[in-house]
Amino acid sequence: MQGITYIEAEFSSPQEYVYDILMAELAEIGFESFTEEDGKLKAFIQQDIYAENEFSELCDRLLHKFPFSCKTKEIAPQNWNALWESNFPDITVDDKIHVRALFHEPKPEFPIEIVIQPKMAFGTGHHATTWSVMKLMLDIDFKGKKVFDFGTGTGILAILAQKLGATEIWAVDNDPQCIENSLENFEQNNTTEIKLALGDISAFGNENYDIIIGNITRNVILEFLPQIATKLQPKGVFIASGFYEEDLPLIENAAKPLSLQIKTKQTQEKWCAAVFSKL
Repeated sequence: MQGITYIEAEFSSPQEYVYDILMAELAEIGFESFTEEDGKLKAFIQQDIYAENEFSELCDRLLHKFPFSCKTKEIAPQNWNALWESNFPDITVDDKIHVRALFHEPKPEFPIEIVIQPKMAFGTGHHATTWSVMKLMLDIDFKGKKVFDFGTGTGILAILAQKLGATEIWAVDNDPQCIENSLENFEQNNTTEIKLALGDISAFGNENYDIIIGNITRNVILEFLPQIATKLQPKGVFIASGFYEEDLPLIENAAKPLSLQIKTKQTQEKWCAAVFSKL
């Protein structure tokens, strides 16, 4: 992370639902982390991949539909860790999972503890999609299963899979910084046997899996759904997230011809996570 300068875009809106829309749109143009504080949304992107014209066009398009204001500034490398840590509270999922950083106190009353180093990677448990996937995972039998985490981010869901009893876990991401962050988090949580690669679902060749987790985006899910279905064992489970509840019918319709049937879903703040089973 040393030597990297980020652009921070700060948004203000009288309607907080607008922030969910902004996060989804900004993620498509390379923004990789988001925080909400004091009624404002902050979004971050590496300066060297930030396209000001593309960002301006996105804002102009959305301003015709939604009320918000925006300002941007550079975040110097030496300021980043302090800024991110100040926006990283610990979280819990039901009474089972406690996700914290090293600077938070442990809560031994929770059966599962995950320690995440707060850096520029999506998936710390704070976003509604990651939280929803973790909640769904609590109701799935991971014991002895082969698991693939597609778009691992911080590695949080792969870590949870191991803590829930999975015996073989593969994880991929197409962002080198996420790979770096995941490795640190695997070491911190004593889950270094998780296999990790830079790439997409084809990174590990012809492996087949009992459970595939994809906390990614609607478009990536739709693009890779045929490969996901092929790599699932019979009666395997696909946990999909990273899309709005209104997009679920689109994903369901794409899944049916691939013998993937929806079993349950979890919604939070208009975001959706769903469990599909391979027939």
